[in-house]
Amino acid sequence: MTVPPPEPGTESRASLAARLRDLRAAAGLSGNALAHRMGVVQSRVWKIENEKLLPTEDDIRAWAQASGAGSEVSAELLGMLAGARTEQAFGTALRGKGGPAAFQDRVRAIEERSARIGEFEVAVIPGILQTADYTRQLVSLPGGLRSWGADDAAIEAMIDARLRRQEILTSSGKRIQFVVGEAALRTLVVTRETLAGQLDKLLSVIRLPSVDFRVIGFGQRMTAYPIGGFRVYDDDLIVVENIAGEREFTRKAEPDAVAAFLEAFSELRQAASTGAEAEAVIQQALADLRR
Repeated sequence: MTVPPPEPGTESRASLAARLRDLRAAAGLSGNALAHRMGVVQSRVWKIENEKLLPTEDDIRAWAQASGAGSEVSAELLGMLAGARTEQAFGTALRGKGGPAAFQDRVRAIEERSARIGEFEVAVIPGILQTADYTRQLVSLPGGLRSWGADDAAIEAMIDARLRRQEILTSSGKRIQFVVGEAALRTLVVTRETLAGQLDKLLSVIRLPSVDFRVIGFGQRMTAYPIGGFRVYDDDLIVVENIAGEREFTRKAEPDAVAAFLEAFSELRQAASTGAEAEAVIQQALADLRR
């Protein structure tokens, strides 16, 4: 029997529920026995394990204690809960009033109050640099906005909102830093014509005074684990996007995770080509595309 994948926006919640079920089972407890130890009704345990209810921090701590787990496991579970909450908020924002366009406005507000904006991408162009055609074709792929229920009108409104975000690229007093793998310049997640237009735009954008655009070429060493892209806002917020949604890490809630991302971003920037060298990599990718 084929098990259907989780709906967009529920992957972290499903992982947390599975981890909690495993803890209870490993402790040899029934749902009723665990609930008794936690001091809650059995239906609450059932709802949490079956993804009908997102637990609270108190639920997590009581669950870990009742299952005989230590403080490290409790901390792990609290981190998973934070991820599930962010994922849920992301899904709610996309499906709520204003849809994807309103979510772009939320991102824009974060960018406006940040002195430094950074982004690392392995195989796609960073969102704030994308042309309308590139965005339109990218978000229409499986796992994109259509998978979240967005129709043509919602996608066009989102594109307009994202293009408005690009006004910040000309702002003085901002440090806007990008690092991409060369694959981002060559991967055909869009048509060849659309990618060529995107690279043409990059060549003009990277000359803006506030923009620091760097490329790690295929022949260069990737000095941090390139499992996926992430965004940096000052030293306070990291946003990781994947097919299931977005996950936010704040310095206040998860300082070690934020520090790890900041260190990785610094390493990647140091390893990447910049200036004329980065421009040459883009020019070569564009020339190869047009052959």
